[in-house]
Amino acid sequence: MRLIFCVREHTFDEIHMGHLLGFPAILGLDAISATANARGFTPLTAIARTYGWQRDQLEAASDVCNHRQEVAVINALSPTLLLVPQTHGDDGRRPAVDSLISDLLAAVDHLKIKSLHFTHFGFVQGRFPEVEVRTILETLLGSLPQSSIEVLYWDIDRRVLNDMIKLYSRVSSRYQIKATGPEIYMAPKFTWHPVASMPSGHSLHVLADTRENSSGGLH
Repeated sequence: MRLIFCVREHTFDEIHMGHLLGFPAILGLDAISATANARGFTPLTAIARTYGWQRDQLEAASDVCNHRQEVAVINALSPTLLLVPQTHGDDGRRPAVDSLISDLLAAVDHLKIKSLHFTHFGFVQGRFPEVEVRTILETLLGSLPQSSIEVLYWDIDRRVLNDMIKLYSRVSSRYQIKATGPEIYMAPKFTWHPVASMPSGHSLHVLADTRENSSGGLH
């Protein structure tokens, strides 16, 4: 399996407001895995804007997913969307991260998914959730011999990239993985561009990619 860290660098506005506004798509994916939170400016709503998905459908699906605490599959969308219930990171409430990642991998194998975009850590507010990420890495690397995944694109916030690489190195050594580390891909950065002045004196802005033709840059 190819593991590719897609490094997400965020704008000052995104970091200051705690809102994710842009999401660069990767072409040719079988599925996207995202946290079930479709209310507000969340990673899931940014993904939905990119792919043109209906917000009300995602809100309803997210509510059911979080209520049942089970991974939900929405295969009517393209690419297929795998919703994972919200957890609470490393705050001491002992979220069932191990069972959730196991359920996610079981769904991936059932659907025979070969390429997965794992978006859960592309926008990290606060400290790096080391315990949660270690659990996911241990479950993921331990399941590699049986998994259908051939390419896993793992979003990681640039602010915690060094922590992620160090943790991956420690965990992967337990499974005798020969590669020295995952592949690194610097994802496009989005920014606000003023395009017109309004009568109120404010400017109309458009969220745009800072690099041209980036949507097809990673396969």
